[in-house]
Amino acid sequence: MSEVGYDSIIEWEKNILSEGNMLKENFYAAKSMMKPFGLGYQKIDTCINFCMLYYGEDANLIKCKTYRHAWYKPNIDRGMTFMAYKTLRYFPIISRL
Repeated sequence: MSEVGYDSIIEWEKNILSEGNMLKENFYAAKSMMKPFGLGYQKIDTCINFCMLYYGEDANLIKCKTYRHAWYKPNIDRGMTFMAYKTLRYFPIISRL
């Protein structure tokens, strides 16, 4: 879900709830509240077709094993840095328990 979508849902919920509720007003405020708990995530690059993850022993590969697509797109605006086409966000459950 995008930040704009989250903010619109929170705005709708705040209109329904009574005055003096403790619901945070936007995504940024909710995220800053959760940061001290250490509930982070890990970014894992994926193939543009979602056929493989560039993780573990495949983390250093440049092209997909199946379709031979590159995992990155050149980002000329930032001085030829590479940016992944798709990124998976992994939320490890063990640290949350």
